[in-house]
Amino acid sequence: MLSTQLRKILAAKTFATPRKEKKVILREERVMKVEVAEVPSHLIAVDMRQIRCLSGLKSGNWMKTCDYLLVFNQRGRDYAIFVELKNTLYGDKTEGMEQLRRSLPYLEFLCSICEIQYGSESAKRNINVRYSLIGRQSNQRLDKQPVRARNPLPSENHNGISVDMFVGERINFSDLSKR
Repeated sequence: MLSTQLRKILAAKTFATPRKEKKVILREERVMKVEVAEVPSHLIAVDMRQIRCLSGLKSGNWMKTCDYLLVFNQRGRDYAIFVELKNTLYGDKTEGMEQLRRSLPYLEFLCSICEIQYGSESAKRNINVRYSLIGRQSNQRLDKQPVRARNPLPSENHNGISVDMFVGERINFSDLSKR
């Protein structure tokens, strides 16, 4: 299980695991905080800001990543959900989608480390990858969205990836994982 292996190789400051209440808090300073409720106990929420910097690379678009990577196992299969948090969904949606798209190499890097450390059984791993963009509000005008997201917005395609969109500060894990 990838989430178990990641717990063993990542420093404690780089990830969060579910609390007793079966929830994980995702936060980005000065942007927003999202509570993901009813998460499985083995889920790991990797803070991408803690692992994304490769000091030998020049600054550029290739350094952009999303805010969080959620890794979990369901019915014997590993899943990864890249999550980008934005204050207003439609104000900076394209930038957020691009950050999501550019995050996949980091998952591949982490999987490679696990394959080397834990052997060939993890080398055959086939991970189901999803992308989610979560905004506090849908636009900059006065927005009377509920605090808890009721219905996800339609998914949108961006340069070969399908991005699930949500508005709200509390989301059930089942909504993030079932599309």
